[in-house]
Amino acid sequence: MPVTANWNDSNKGYIESRFCDPWTIEEFIEARKSWHRMIKAVEHQAPILLDLSETRQAPPGVLRHFCAIHRTPHPRQGHIYVTGATPLYEKIVPHLAAGVADPNKSLRLVDSAQDLLNPG
Repeated sequence: MPVTANWNDSNKGYIESRFCDPWTIEEFIEARKSWHRMIKAVEHQAPILLDLSETRQAPPGVLRHFCAIHRTPHPRQGHIYVTGATPLYEKIVPHLAAGVADPNKSLRLVDSAQDLLNPG
């Protein structure tokens, strides 16, 4: 599947969502719905890692739909982490956090998933 949504491990520490070309806005919307269902199933705050390392293309409307991550978050959604951003996505990513007032839902660029496990 071009856009996946899975827990990182059995402890359900964070959601890992991988994007592989070609992917569509509809697949991304389905992944977001999965995130909400997954977060509802746990009692802790759940960060989300967007792994963009296997995508080089962006479907039309991607910015609007990526920004929706913060417009309609689950109350226990944690920070959004982005890894593998290509130059195309590096231009898009700063817009994702526009207008986010909640400090627990910020957006952070990371080198790898390991940065979520060992912050600092």
